[in-house]
Amino acid sequence: MTAILTHEAVRDAAHDAGRALGLPEPVTEAYVRLLRPCLHLCPYDKLPEELRTEDARPVARAAGPAQLPKGVEVPGYVPHILTVDCAALPTGVLDIAFPADGHVAVLAEITDQDHGWVLHVPAGTETVERRPTERDPLASVTPFPLYAVPGITTPKYADASEIPEAAAYAEGNTERAELLDELFEKLESLVSVPWGWEIQLGGWSPAWHDPLEDRGDILLLAIPEGAVSDGDCITYVSGTPEEIAECRYDGIAFSVEC
Repeated sequence: MTAILTHEAVRDAAHDAGRALGLPEPVTEAYVRLLRPCLHLCPYDKLPEELRTEDARPVARAAGPAQLPKGVEVPGYVPHILTVDCAALPTGVLDIAFPADGHVAVLAEITDQDHGWVLHVPAGTETVERRPTERDPLASVTPFPLYAVPGITTPKYADASEIPEAAAYAEGNTERAELLDELFEKLESLVSVPWGWEIQLGGWSPAWHDPLEDRGDILLLAIPEGAVSDGDCITYVSGTPEEIAECRYDGIAFSVEC
């Protein structure tokens, strides 16, 4: 049974792998520094065994009606994907800022459109219920709770030439470059978990082409279509490091990968 990942456990396993490959410790550590934490938001039946307890507390809800501030209007055909209970999230896990109170609602098309809304609703804000309409593609989806699992992520690709310790070690040496590729593949294997295909908050983008980090954004949320309905697309909600750090969601970007 796969266990919950901790940075320390992954770091130790990575250094063991580096030693097995004969890599210098500083080179392995340079790859370990690439790791970033995230939270996976999963249904109860996808949780690791140690989190399936009677007192497990949901941190979010998928689909169903959204509670939005008065005066905020979102077109009826745009589905409510997710509402996160900010105060319920485990603290000290993420390396990005996230509101500490109230809730964050995400409304977006998750098929082939690249626009949506992310709204932080502070605690105590007067809200109105926005119920799904017939034009809403998730109108028939029964709302369900989501639970948080701490995770670790790697970038989709690691260019040794952009890692000083790795570049110095492998310069002009094909065999050493191949060892670095093996180390990165081991890192990817170490952080791979069954629940990693659910909704992801923070961490590296799992995009397999055109990573959003290449254009200067960082990930807020990755929402696989299959996590809330049927389909193979993934919606990435991202912003600049400054927008995410300051929780400024008015300029947030949506992109869809299918």
